Amino acid sequence: MSEFDVIVLGATGYTGQRVCEYLARRALETGQRWAVAGRRMDTLSPLVERFGAFGAIAADCTQTTGAADLAARGRIIANLAGPYYGRAEPLVGACAAAGTHYLDLTGELIFVRGIIDRFDAIARASGARIAPVAGYEALPFDLMALALLEDYMARYGDSPARIDLLAGAVTPPPGVTGLGEMISGGTAETMRVMLENDFSGLSLDPTALNPADDLDRDAIRRAMPYDMTPRDDDLEPWSTPIFPGPFLHPAVVNRTFALLRREQVPVSTGILYRERMSSSAVTTGAMRAPAAYAMAATASAMGWLANTPLRMPRSLMKNMVDRFAPSPGAGPSLEHLDLWHWTLRGRASGAQGAVEITLDADGHPGYRTTANMIGEAALILADPDSAKPDRAGVLTPALALGTAVLDRFSAAGMRFSRPAVTA
Repeated sequence: MSEFDVIVLGATGYTGQRVCEYLARRALETGQRWAVAGRRMDTLSPLVERFGAFGAIAADCTQTTGAADLAARGRIIANLAGPYYGRAEPLVGACAAAGTHYLDLTGELIFVRGIIDRFDAIARASGARIAPVAGYEALPFDLMALALLEDYMARYGDSPARIDLLAGAVTPPPGVTGLGEMISGGTAETMRVMLENDFSGLSLDPTALNPADDLDRDAIRRAMPYDMTPRDDDLEPWSTPIFPGPFLHPAVVNRTFALLRREQVPVSTGILYRERMSSSAVTTGAMRAPAAYAMAATASAMGWLANTPLRMPRSLMKNMVDRFAPSPGAGPSLEHLDLWHWTLRGRASGAQGAVEITLDADGHPGYRTTANMIGEAALILADPDSAKPDRAGVLTPALALGTAVLDRFSAAGMRFSRPAVTA
């Protein structure tokens, strides 16, 4: 039996401390034991007293021995110690071998592709659920897409033709300015890792995370090309690409669909998954169309930068990230975190009709809500009695958790609702 239900690695960082804040309250309600972990006991011990953790573990998880020791002590490791590429592989491997569940906040496709190839079979054999990309990028999008797929298939008995998600325009509270208040240091670090290391072309492949032997990849690429420009059939006219990572969520959602097909769920390879962001709060009237096209051009340029073999433009972009973006471990003023609000609207549609789901959420999406959702997801995965599906391997957040637990995320400030089915 594991000593702790949840272990928070990277607990001393900005987002790590926000996860501790959540567990300090929520774990008392669920009756689960949790601990903090990191490299140095002198920085961990104050967190035990401050947040009421049940223990502190000093471990260097970039090394095989330290990673194995940590994996042996918890039901699940929530790894907030990014960047992940080149550092977190020993811990993922240790969790996969030990049957310990694992969550992280990575947005690094090159890292996720690597752990799929190295550890998926090992995790399936041990029963471990390895769920990377479990923060705002991409847990709510992945869960919403799965719930829409399930609702449509339950209603109409067939796979939908398309799934659309529209993120509401996220506007800061009054007086809040600066890039450090908008995107997380972890998101900025993902961009750095991509620009320094990833010459693989993964960022422009919507099947980047599908099983390597998936024979449907070409069909999926044809059905779901990366099209950043606004379209007449979008959920909102003149909406923009999702920022800061328009190339991440489709790859995660497509892995969800691909693994469901492996379970003999009849998910069409021709589904168009398309996600957009509302521009209504930042532009009005005649400016919305040019703003949407400008954002589309920016997203396309990001895709080119992420995949060009030319080092000079990648280096210039990395220098801009280093200069203007927040550093890992940094974050906005704490008094602002709870003043944000954001929404996500989803629709699955086909020849027979459509179904919709909405998500209404409190807190800064990249910091407060992300910390809350990964804290709740860790508690769900650590609970042997929670209503999660029987799966193992390197999964997506949606497949690791399942949609039967959607209501539990209300404790994290995320309220899913299913309006009436539309004809």
